[in-house]
Amino acid sequence: MSRIVYLFQRKPKRTPAEGEEPSADATPQAEGDAPKRIRTKRPRAPRVLRAEGEDPLGEPSKTMLFVANLGFNTDDAALGALFTQAGIDVVSARIVRRRWGQPRKSKGYGFVDVGSEEEQKKAIAALDNKDVGGRNIAVKIAVNTPHEDEGEGADTSAVTPEATIVAS
Repeated sequence: MSRIVYLFQRKPKRTPAEGEEPSADATPQAEGDAPKRIRTKRPRAPRVLRAEGEDPLGEPSKTMLFVANLGFNTDDAALGALFTQAGIDVVSARIVRRRWGQPRKSKGYGFVDVGSEEEQKKAIAALDNKDVGGRNIAVKIAVNTPHEDEGEGADTSAVTPEATIVAS
C-alpha cells in the first residue's frame, strides 16, 4: 500500500464549541487566522477622450519636449544622448515606464527638458520624424495639464508636470 504525502496541508476547520452557534455570514476559520478583508477598488470616471486634431487643455511648456514612438529598450541616457548628438543642450531626459512589473518596462515615450524655447524649436526641427532604431520618433512641445483633485474645493488652476501630454 502506498502512502500519499501532501506538501500543502489545509488547516483543520474550527468547529464551534458547545453552546456556540456557527455564524452564517463568516466562513469557518482555523484558530489564529485573522478574518480576510476584501479589497475593493474605488470606481473611477472614464477619461474623456479628445477629438482627433484637437489641442490638449493646458499650458504649453516653455522648455519641455514630448518624445513618442521610442524603442522599448531606450533608456534615459540614450534619450539624452540622442538630443546631445543633434546639438541640443539637455537639462534632463526621462523615459516613462510601467508602474508595475520587474523590470519596469518602457512605455515607448519620454520627456526631455532642453532649458529654453530656442533649444526647444531647434530640437523639434532637427529630430521630429527622425528614424531612430527603425522607428520614426515624434518630437512635440509638452503640455502641462491642470491637476484634477477628487476632493471638494480643490484648486484646479494648479499645474503638475507629471500629467503632461502632447500638443498637436
